[in-house]
Amino acid sequence: MIAAAAECFTRFGFAETTMKAIAAHAGVSAQTVFAHGGKAALLLAAVDRSIAGDGVPLLAQDRFQQMLNARAKDEKLRMLREITVDWLPAAGPILRSFREAAPGDPEIAAAWEEYERRRYSDARAIIESCSHLLRSGLTVERATDIYWAALNLQTADALLLGRGWSLADYADWLMDGMDRLLFR
Repeated sequence: MIAAAAECFTRFGFAETTMKAIAAHAGVSAQTVFAHGGKAALLLAAVDRSIAGDGVPLLAQDRFQQMLNARAKDEKLRMLREITVDWLPAAGPILRSFREAAPGDPEIAAAWEEYERRRYSDARAIIESCSHLLRSGLTVERATDIYWAALNLQTADALLLGRGWSLADYADWLMDGMDRLLFR
């Protein structure tokens, strides 16, 4: 049902998606959908699933742990690129719906703010794992700000959707930018 809700939200948008449409897409009754909460709860569940997948927090997942524990710059950038290429197509559409729904719903707006706080915290953990690679004079705080700002859905959308870049081109650009902006 969460997958059906995610598909409806990404296809039609949050405001235009009805509980009845989610039920029809999931092949269940509307009562079953309502038993899982309202539209906002379904959207948040879909976002959580797109980010954490099997319920394991992002940075606790094996791929992130390997990247966090890697010491060499090239290895870290390669792993980050692979994660970006795999994660963005899966999470991007529902995150876009989430972002667009936030201004119209206080519950979703609060959840979006929490998502951004978690995203910043995750970015900081990634940058801390790279602290031995940072350019001279670049603090973890400033490097985290740069990484957090560059690796966001708005930038990805501007290049992928707005300018027609391929996912590979975007990932290459992002890793090159991280290397040039952050690392020695």
